[in-house]
Amino acid sequence: MNINPQLIKRAIPYWIGGLIFCEVAIATIYLGGVLLNREVYAPFDMDGRLTIPTILQASILFQLCLVYLLMFFLSRKSSARPKPYFWLIQSVLLLYVALDELLKLHLGFGQIAPIAGTKYWIGIYSCLIVSLALFFFRDIKALWDFSRKLVIMGVSGLVLATIGGFGAEIFKYIVLNPLLAKFFPEREVLTWAIEQVRVAFEEFLEMLGETLFLYAVLLLAAHKIADNFNLTKDK
Repeated sequence: MNINPQLIKRAIPYWIGGLIFCEVAIATIYLGGVLLNREVYAPFDMDGRLTIPTILQASILFQLCLVYLLMFFLSRKSSARPKPYFWLIQSVLLLYVALDELLKLHLGFGQIAPIAGTKYWIGIYSCLIVSLALFFFRDIKALWDFSRKLVIMGVSGLVLATIGGFGAEIFKYIVLNPLLAKFFPEREVLTWAIEQVRVAFEEFLEMLGETLFLYAVLLLAAHKIADNFNLTKDK
């Protein structure tokens, strides 16, 4: 049974809008608890393991993994770029990143992660992103030639997620912590509240950026499904 690709294209904005609504609601509830009640509601802890925010973010990454895997199957018989391995390799990596977000493997989980801690994972993920961009340069260029709008949307999402995931952490250790120690050394509640606001900003930007990236990839997959649908109809 063939699914009308037009229905898929119309459904995508609603799905993305629903994800963004959930992200805004989670950030609001989290900050509400911090600023009004001076506590983090455990199910909405944006920096915890297996909480509602981390499950949502992991689900977005897992959706990306599945869409990349779908693109691999849709492009297996095609000789054009992006090549099938472009989608397959990134699908496997996205599966790991989803598990990492869910279980915080990069921060250590028992003895699972031999290299743990912020200073390690920022460097590892940064090198990985740059390496993928260089290795898949011709595949990315093919996507650029196909639709600059989708590539710009996807890169914008990646930049937002990077600012949230990397920039906010670097800002914490280089700028925020020294300032708080200097000006508010005895105000533990205030410094705690400021840190929670930073966490909310960090995690929200990560989720929003990943959602924007998912939007671009879903639209690209919809184009591919439409092409296959038209080929099937013409036979």
